[in-house]
Amino acid sequence: MADNPDSYGKKKAMSDVSPNEIRVLKYLQGRGDAIETEISIEGLGEREISSAISWLESKGLIDVSREERTEYSLTDEGQAFLDGGLPEEKAMKILMEGRTSVREVLDGLGMNDGKIALAQLAKLGIKPIGGVLHLPEKPLLRTLEERRRFLEKIRNGEKQLDAEMLEHFRKRENVIREKKRVIRHVRINPAGIHAMQANSGNVDMIGTLTPDIIQSGSWKYTSFQRYDMNSRVERILGAGIHPISYLSRMVRDIFLELGFTEMSGHYIEHAAWNMDALFIPQDHPARDMQDTFYIDSSTDMGIEHPEVLEIFRKVHEKGIRGYTGWGYKWSREKASELLLRTHTTVSTIRYLYEHREAPQAVFSVEKVFRHESVDWKHLAELHQIEGAYYGKDASLASLKWLMREFYRRLGFTQLRFIPSYYPYTEPSMDLIVTINGKEMELGGSGVFRPEVTEPLGLKHPVIAWGLGLERLAMIYFGLDDIREIYQSDIDWLRSYRVKI
Repeated sequence: MADNPDSYGKKKAMSDVSPNEIRVLKYLQGRGDAIETEISIEGLGEREISSAISWLESKGLIDVSREERTEYSLTDEGQAFLDGGLPEEKAMKILMEGRTSVREVLDGLGMNDGKIALAQLAKLGIKPIGGVLHLPEKPLLRTLEERRRFLEKIRNGEKQLDAEMLEHFRKRENVIREKKRVIRHVRINPAGIHAMQANSGNVDMIGTLTPDIIQSGSWKYTSFQRYDMNSRVERILGAGIHPISYLSRMVRDIFLELGFTEMSGHYIEHAAWNMDALFIPQDHPARDMQDTFYIDSSTDMGIEHPEVLEIFRKVHEKGIRGYTGWGYKWSREKASELLLRTHTTVSTIRYLYEHREAPQAVFSVEKVFRHESVDWKHLAELHQIEGAYYGKDASLASLKWLMREFYRRLGFTQLRFIPSYYPYTEPSMDLIVTINGKEMELGGSGVFRPEVTEPLGLKHPVIAWGLGLERLAMIYFGLDDIREIYQSDIDWLRSYRVKI
């Protein structure tokens, strides 16, 4: 009587058990339920054990159940807090030394840690009254010590974590990192026991031919594992598009569909175009070393369109008709300084100077550089979504329509504009988007000031915007830390999904 297909499949599976799979079956025999990550077999690495388990499951020789676990680790900032002390710990020490003013706390900890410390102390009931912090009767040292011990548990990989303390640090920005993992529980079944017994002699078979086996000649005295041309192969994941590239393409497609022209610029710019062209005074804080990357170069790079230097000088020193300038002595030397561009608006103003016929609608998605302290929402190197429209009908109303239409096409329907200030636009607005009940500022916009446009021969209004691509990506892909975009987490890069 002929075997039925199911019987044939079982026989085939038994005959195709590899040496690694036999070793895993032997490990599981008599052990009951085993957790994959805790299996240790001499001579086999984690990847080989994992592969063997996947094969055994597909052959029906083991039973597998899956459990989703949440694992926690410290971020760089969390590790720094553990090593150097939590900001609220350090603030408490300052208070115990008798320095109780808010200014003393900020000066002692720095602006960033100082703000964190004051916020945390306020939640503990220590709130400033008239700029003075009053030390409580019980200095709360025990609470702060418990927070430190909790971070130590996270660092040490402990699984049993206090739920209340975990919730506290989950609400704090960029202290702990949460990652979900799927854990496989495996158990040998009767078919696996039978296959192991039937193939017990195959454990010494050669499954992979290596140079050592060839050179030693040991291949002459052993058997080779049969190669099954019909066996299942592991999925090979090829290259994929990075989430930032994916989002950049979406942005480009939207502006191109709206009839905009893409422009490009240079990473290295002269301060003349990057700052002076936009009516940013030469003593503005944005020009300081702590905000801008300057380039020390002996190379004499000629300024594009050098005729504009005299225009910039007159505007800065004396202004234009109806508008006063800054009233200082403009320096050609400062205008000639080289720097890494701090925005892509430099590309916009130069493009419009070169294309003064209206209308013009331009955009770019390119890198800019800021001398920022890198944290959960700031990067020193980031992408800016730049855009501008120059024409008779350019107005604040058309700017609002463009921004609403752009974000609508990205999937955002709740957009809010709030008044802001920029040296080169008036009026100016910041754009706030709401998603899943959470608000985030994504960039600035406004109408170019006459001091920017008129001296360059632009006769009509110019509306412009500069939006952060990485900020947008945080919402778009459901990230809590902007740095996660570039941390090369292979699992996330293979499986990222749009969250809106």
